[in-house]
Amino acid sequence: MKKLICALGAAVLLITGCSQTKEPYVRHTFAFDTYITISIYEHDGEYTTGEICDGAASMLAELDDTLSVKKEQSVISKINSGEQSQIDASIYYMLKNCVDLCELTDGAFDITLGNISEMWGFGEEALQKPDFDKLKDYAGKQNYKNIEFDDGSLSMKLKSGDFSLDLGAAAKGYALDMLNGYLVNAGVTSASVDLGGSIMTIGSYNGENWTVSVTSDETNSTAGTLSVGETYIATSNGFNRFVEYDGVKYHHIIDPDTAFPAQSDVKSVTVITANGLIADALSTAFYVMGSEKTEAFIKEYPIADYIIFTTDGQTVISSGIADSYESAQTADE
Repeated sequence: MKKLICALGAAVLLITGCSQTKEPYVRHTFAFDTYITISIYEHDGEYTTGEICDGAASMLAELDDTLSVKKEQSVISKINSGEQSQIDASIYYMLKNCVDLCELTDGAFDITLGNISEMWGFGEEALQKPDFDKLKDYAGKQNYKNIEFDDGSLSMKLKSGDFSLDLGAAAKGYALDMLNGYLVNAGVTSASVDLGGSIMTIGSYNGENWTVSVTSDETNSTAGTLSVGETYIATSNGFNRFVEYDGVKYHHIIDPDTAFPAQSDVKSVTVITANGLIADALSTAFYVMGSEKTEAFIKEYPIADYIIFTTDGQTVISSGIADSYESAQTADE
């Protein structure tokens, strides 16, 4: 029986299956406001799995401290306040890559929505309904064009406009990229990581592909399964994170063109690609774009695959993974 990873939704169910399969060393930790499960199946080298996971947990906590917009001493908070412009090389080039993805998606993915997210109050305990007219003043600004980078000094500045950085649609993917490098360098040859529904796989599961159970709605029931090798998987939907004002729910995925929650035909989208940051960013971008623009985007830039569940009940799958996906309905027939 293959490894089953239930991606999408608030939790990921890891099922080991048959007794003859190797049981993983599992470590649970918490960072980026979410629960994280690291499952190591095989490794070689001088470190124990416990030592490897200790280092992984420390790395994730440090990255959270660096990238959070809610922690005053984080690098991102200091950039937003103008206190810090020279930054670590890895963070510097990650931010440059983010801006490249903003440009590539024509702003459907945008790391300069910090002010807008703060006004909506996502993740806050004490909510205050935002001024909708003021929100509209922030719409369509594409302020990522107002970030200036200096490769010589590894410095950056927010040039003009009333905006701030928010890496909510990029931080988890980048963290998985960094974690992959750490685990592989530590000798890990087979592992899976669930970072709040964002999935990374290393190697194979007992010589076979990993099987990912995909859900399409808030019930977390399986809509289908996807067979994958080493990869990154990220999902965007509005099921589990939202605010409510005057009896109306507003999900957290903002359309930069309107400064309001995106209203495309996408109910949920899962992106599969070879880079965690790209998977994270594109899952948000595709949710904002809608299914038709997503299809056109991938035809022009074939850098990922996707599964989209639309609001009218359709399932749209990119050609690159069509043969690797099996719907639950088909399996039951």
